[in-house]
Amino acid sequence: MLFNRRKDGKLVKGGDPMIHIMPYVMRGRNESAVYYGKSFCVENIQEYIREKRREGKRITLFNVIVSALLHTVYRRPHLNRFVAGRKLYQRNTMDVLYVVKTLMTDEGVESVAKITSDGHDTLEDVTRMMSEHISYIKDGQEKSDDCLIEFATKMPRFLIRFILWVIRILDFHGLIPKVLMDNIPLYSSVFISHMGSLGAEAPFHHLYEFGTTSIFCTIGKIYKKPYQNVASGELEWKKTIDISISIDERICDGFYLIKSLRLFETYIDDPYLLEQSPIELDLEHKQRLRQYKQYDGDSESFLEDYWEKMMAEADGDKDAGQSGENL
Repeated sequence: MLFNRRKDGKLVKGGDPMIHIMPYVMRGRNESAVYYGKSFCVENIQEYIREKRREGKRITLFNVIVSALLHTVYRRPHLNRFVAGRKLYQRNTMDVLYVVKTLMTDEGVESVAKITSDGHDTLEDVTRMMSEHISYIKDGQEKSDDCLIEFATKMPRFLIRFILWVIRILDFHGLIPKVLMDNIPLYSSVFISHMGSLGAEAPFHHLYEFGTTSIFCTIGKIYKKPYQNVASGELEWKKTIDISISIDERICDGFYLIKSLRLFETYIDDPYLLEQSPIELDLEHKQRLRQYKQYDGDSESFLEDYWEKMMAEADGDKDAGQSGENL
């Protein structure tokens, strides 16, 4: 049908009937939002950054987190879904939005940068793209979305309200022009705010009803947190960050989300994995899975013993890094 087609996504068909009825039960993103906060030890990342800087490569914690998110979204595609017009869609691209402040003052202007990946980008590629975007914005060069927003603010209020009403109607029916999607900074896979760069903690952020962004992440400042050394039983203070995630629960269930976060944590624990592209890592992963006799490559179903083994390993990793807060 005409109204089921969109330029930025493909209609999700079949599967669990619940995912198709939920957009009618919970019509807005904030009504459907689930909030999940987790702490991540970043000492491995910091050691990795120091090593790369000795090689003359400037990589930041934010670069690693953005790359880890892109890797996770590629490997866990349900995270790259969105609801529009009471329908569930699989996004065609992987896009990450984040705010860049031109000056670290009260008067500094904010601009939204976008990183788009097709699954072939390594950490080095992501770092390069982010550096180019930040330099472009801080050099004072206006982006097309900034020009569009500035132009809109000069219109009479009734005209702004009317135009936005028309855009919402077009978006609901999948008729919004792609040029508007590209220039309205609310169409993405994930929106990230690095509050830690301002010395702040990671609050839970609302989701935008306008656009198609289903996930909002905030990153807090680095602090020290006690972890239990399983071998000695002693407490060790390690550098940690908090990441708060707001996600539209209509795009995936809790089981899928928790598994996705475990994959994300794997990249945080071992940033060397990010030196390969998501496609390369996904191929390696599927090759390992084919070692199991009853693995179905099309449906990606697994043996119960494989799941038990995987979950046992995950629980073991969790116990090995048990936080002192749980003592």
